[in-house]
Amino acid sequence: MEGRALVVVPTYNERENVLPLIREILAQDDGIDVWVADDGSPDGTAEAVREAMAAYPGRVDLLLRREKGGRGAAVIAAFKKGLLDPRGYRILFEMDADFSHHPREIPKLLAKLETCDMAIGSRYVEGGGTSDWGLLRPALSWLANLYIKVVAGVPIRDTTSGYRAYRREVLVATEFDRIKITGYVVHGEMAYQAWIHGFRLGEVPIHFKNRVRDASKLTREEITMALVNFALLRFRYGFRPKRRPRGEGHER
Repeated sequence: MEGRALVVVPTYNERENVLPLIREILAQDDGIDVWVADDGSPDGTAEAVREAMAAYPGRVDLLLRREKGGRGAAVIAAFKKGLLDPRGYRILFEMDADFSHHPREIPKLLAKLETCDMAIGSRYVEGGGTSDWGLLRPALSWLANLYIKVVAGVPIRDTTSGYRAYRREVLVATEFDRIKITGYVVHGEMAYQAWIHGFRLGEVPIHFKNRVRDASKLTREEITMALVNFALLRFRYGFRPKRRPRGEGHER
């Protein structure tokens, strides 16, 4: 792996999950650090992270946010701080805290970055899949991804996946202030920006297991917000934004 990597894990009430997850992530590679961005969880998630910080000094950190601002806002705040960190992280990940995204997939995402700039853990490419979702959720997810693909024109199948690895250059070029979606579905707009900035997007198959220890936290309000924001996406960025040549205006 080229340089150090940072895995950002947004949390809200994940005390039972966060310690075993951190152990699994750190076991994947000695060059990986973990930052937990916690939205002021009342269940003691932050205390559990501090236990991990003591057990793995220098490799685990806590970004404690005093109010619940949503998954997207937590990840973006951590990415901004990570880009300024003196360790100079070359690769930055995001993943869920509940083992629906399993750390054993990290090496596949790292390998994909050898041929692309953003690697997305996909449920909808060959070899990917889901479990414990019932019948309605997979259909809604598939329709949401089709909707985003048609509206945004991004040539990937799982635009809404929150299991991703980014080369540093992608996040340096990301215009975070233009992003209007701050919940679980921020991923579509970030992929759209990466695409129009000329970066290479790739997908690797993952198996998504729905909420190992809790119920899904995706709210109706977030779904509505996503539909509205993606309907306006082309207008906010210019109706037919040009895909820029790769390397133009990017940190290399």
